[in-house]
Amino acid sequence: MSQTKLQSSQVELHQSSERIYDFLCNLNNFQKLMPPEISDWNSTETECSFTLKGMPTIGFILFEKTPVSTIVYKATGKVPSDIYLRVALESAADNACKAQLFLEAELNPMLKMMVEKPLTKLLEVLAANLSKLNPEA
Repeated sequence: MSQTKLQSSQVELHQSSERIYDFLCNLNNFQKLMPPEISDWNSTETECSFTLKGMPTIGFILFEKTPVSTIVYKATGKVPSDIYLRVALESAADNACKAQLFLEAELNPMLKMMVEKPLTKLLEVLAANLSKLNPEA
C-alpha cells in the first residue's frame, strides 16, 4: 500500500470563503457539486452517500474542519482503506476566494491504477461545479 494524493485545479470563486465554508459544512449541499451520473443520493448535514456509475456506493462524513480554511470528509462504505477528501479555501478578496480539492488514500498499486483516473475526474468536476456555485440560491 502506498499513499496516493490526488488534487483538483485551484478554482476562483465569486463568494467569500466564509459563505463557501458554511455551504460545504452541510453535506445536504454536496449534491449540487456532484456529476450528473450519480444515483441513490442520501444526505444529512454531516454525512452523505451515493452511487457513481460503475462503482460501489460510497459515502462521506464530515470529519474535521478548520473555520473558513479547511474541511475534511472521510469516506465511508465499501472503501479499501481510509480515504479523505479535503477542501482548502483561501480568501482572495472581500467577496472572493480560491478553493482546491485533495483526495488522500492508502491504495495498493493495482487499485491505484484502476481508480486514479476516475477519482481525479471526480475532483475536477467537484471543483468546476464549486466554481459555478451561488450558495445564496
